[in-house]
Amino acid sequence: MKSILKSIVLVKFFFILSITVNAQARLTIENNSQRSMTVKVMQGNGGRGSLHQTTTIGAYRSETVYFSESGNYFTKTKAVLKGKDPVYRKGQPFKVTNDATGYSIMRLTFSIKESSLPQATGGKSISKTEFDEN
Repeated sequence: MKSILKSIVLVKFFFILSITVNAQARLTIENNSQRSMTVKVMQGNGGRGSLHQTTTIGAYRSETVYFSESGNYFTKTKAVLKGKDPVYRKGQPFKVTNDATGYSIMRLTFSIKESSLPQATGGKSISKTEFDEN
């Protein structure tokens, strides 16, 4: 009887754990360009922030960033292509919810139209120095 009760408790524990792990705020970042991108997800309101995570995304690929806590975040991106100058951008701030009320599921798409002066969509241009700051 004790072993059955123990098994039931363990099954419930792992079930609750699996729900908790799957129910997490996340941001899927899509790279719709031929450039390789390094994306820094920063926690803060868009000024100076603290680094949450850095991810590298290949051309025409995507990556997902997970959040364990609610807060305000923004991105800083460096997009590189051999033979071209890097493009540095800072994205608009966004709010992440990850608490008892629910969790955020977001998607962010980066696009750069290549020309003599590459044209990136969204956010604003920043310097290499600002990108390098954490």
